[in-house]
Amino acid sequence: MVPATRETSRLLAALALPVSLLASAALLFPAPLSDAFFAGVVLLNPLFAAVGIAGAWTDRTVVVWVAALLSVGLSVVGMLSVGLLFAPTALLLLGSALAAQAAGPRAGVRERIVADPPSGRERLLRTLAGAASILVGVGLVTGGAFERELFGSCARETLACALETTNWGAVGVTLLGFAAVAVGGWVVWKQVYVSRVLRRARSG
Repeated sequence: MVPATRETSRLLAALALPVSLLASAALLFPAPLSDAFFAGVVLLNPLFAAVGIAGAWTDRTVVVWVAALLSVGLSVVGMLSVGLLFAPTALLLLGSALAAQAAGPRAGVRERIVADPPSGRERLLRTLAGAASILVGVGLVTGGAFERELFGSCARETLACALETTNWGAVGVTLLGFAAVAVGGWVVWKQVYVSRVLRRARSG
């Protein structure tokens, strides 16, 4: 039986997608591609909602939290302009993340950790590898997004101009950096969680 809090998490995440699509439609109507960069930013809203749904329905609490925090960041960045239309999605995803956190881990996760616990050395090495991945990712993002120009300027921000003036090498390095940070963060979080489960099992 699925806990009520888990069902609440799934419901809130599911509601976030249509809400985000309505906000995107309101912002992009009637000429969705007249400004390619603006359209790209606006479409991040339903993308984060879709990620939140995937996390909620597969019982991946960390994924729901990532989607919620990204959505909150998008709302904060656009606070003085379009952020208010992003805020409902962010609030729904935050509610979904909190409900998922209250529901606890997926069935059997703690039991599997206790039954076959990794050694302290293994956990340390994995944590160091995750931290190294984060540092490398930050370096790649810095080199790709801040030390290079990702996008050129256009007299009119059409999709064709955006594609033509994009520095795809720098974009690739930046995306690789974000991926490295995400993977490293997940590895570190996993080791912290495993250590906490083992500590509670020993004390209990």
